[in-house]
Amino acid sequence: MSATLENWRTPPHNIWAFQNVDKLIATHTIPKSSNPSPLKNNSKSFDTFTLQQQDSSSPLDFPAFLSHTNTDGLVILHKGSIAYEYYANGNTATSKHILMSMSKSLIGLVAGILASQGKLDLTAQVKKYIPTASKLYDNVTVQEVLDMRTSVKYDDNTHEYRAAAGWNPLRGDEEAKTLHSFIEQLDEEVDEKRGFNYSSVNTDLLGWILEAASGKGLADLIGEVLWKPMGAESEAWVTVDSEGSPRAAGGVCATVRDVARVGQLIAEGGRGIMPKGWIEDMLHQGSAEAWANGPFAKFFEGLLGSAPVYRDCWYSGEMGGKVLMALGIFGQQLIVDVENDIVMAKTSSMEAPLQVELTRLQTAAFKEVKRVLLSS
Repeated sequence: MSATLENWRTPPHNIWAFQNVDKLIATHTIPKSSNPSPLKNNSKSFDTFTLQQQDSSSPLDFPAFLSHTNTDGLVILHKGSIAYEYYANGNTATSKHILMSMSKSLIGLVAGILASQGKLDLTAQVKKYIPTASKLYDNVTVQEVLDMRTSVKYDDNTHEYRAAAGWNPLRGDEEAKTLHSFIEQLDEEVDEKRGFNYSSVNTDLLGWILEAASGKGLADLIGEVLWKPMGAESEAWVTVDSEGSPRAAGGVCATVRDVARVGQLIAEGGRGIMPKGWIEDMLHQGSAEAWANGPFAKFFEGLLGSAPVYRDCWYSGEMGGKVLMALGIFGQQLIVDVENDIVMAKTSSMEAPLQVELTRLQTAAFKEVKRVLLSS
């Protein structure tokens, strides 16, 4: 049976679907650079890589780790050069793999760039840009949307939400909704304290805000302020609903090499493309209190070392250096060690959306990758 909207996120169909999203869902194209930034090759040996699994006496070497975590593509950069590159399951250097919630982190970078250009007021109320947004967003700021501190606690996994985005088929006589109408009609349980509550609809709203603030479609906007300036070598895609509105929260599809370029841009302080101050904000301005009282605190315990937080659509923490992480379901991950100039970009097709131990294993693998690189 081939992949369809009914099954494209379930194994074994996701292996093909995650690199062929455009054949299942409508997309808009994020344009590539006419002058791609080079990725020099400086291959390193990972023969000494060893990773202990929890509740197992058998450590994993590097090839076993890649297989165990259903890796589709992996690029490791050290000081801007490729230390390791790997593809499996039919993926290649030009495969556009869905990033799932790593998309949020890209959207966060675009927000920072627009704010630095004076086109986006982070302190403004959501309703300044989207007057028709749900009443749940009354008196909510753009920065609170970026930080998942809006009060909204909507479950990402509902059929209605996914169908509005074009990710699920409509059922029977179900009335077609779009992402915008879904956001306008949202009426859910709220957190009056506005602590950290991860809800993807916030980032879909953020994508809409960025379009309103810039006067451009999201795909063109990403291309203009991020993708082309950083030197992306390949076009990317973002999935869209029936009226062409983008799934900012999870619909970006890109090559793992270009995802690594995003990480390298951060490691190099933004190179004038994004403000260095935005990177510092991502690293240092998240609320530890909001995080500690949120639902992810237990899951992330020890994952990013001490004091993990969520800020500007990125996770940050201390792992022997200042580290930023973008994370998506089914094993998508981008980790940037800003102090040591190490980037690990990984796309995957895991069997379940959220496999806690495999996510922990991937993050532990980054620590071991860093050990290998810094000792070589």
